[in-house]
Amino acid sequence: MNSRELFERREELKHVISEMRDELKNVDEQIYDTFFTQVSDALRADGKDFGTTHIIAGNRKLKATVRKKVVWDQEELGNVLQSMPEEDARHYGKLTLAVEERKYTAAPPAIKAALEPCRTVEVGGFTIEEVE
Repeated sequence: MNSRELFERREELKHVISEMRDELKNVDEQIYDTFFTQVSDALRADGKDFGTTHIIAGNRKLKATVRKKVVWDQEELGNVLQSMPEEDARHYGKLTLAVEERKYTAAPPAIKAALEPCRTVEVGGFTIEEVE
């Protein structure tokens, strides 16, 4: 191939890849719409909102994972951290005004209670695969 043909082929491939990404996104959205409620129900039956579970769909066993995403109210978290003793604020907070989830989980009840209004938990991702 000459250089012109190489660049043309690259553009063709970029177009195909873009179309495939769009199609994959569409299929992933359909899978989410089809299974997310059933997966959420299975997790809740285990006393969880997030994590990995197995469900049966037709004659297939599926393994699904719902990851969590924690979002902190930046303004309110800043106010709460400023009202804490400096040592505690530096331990639990970060300059980006977030609290590491492992530290939040291990925090004493009083600190957890103060931080709770700043914390939002969202679905961070969802994957589902067929298990053989």
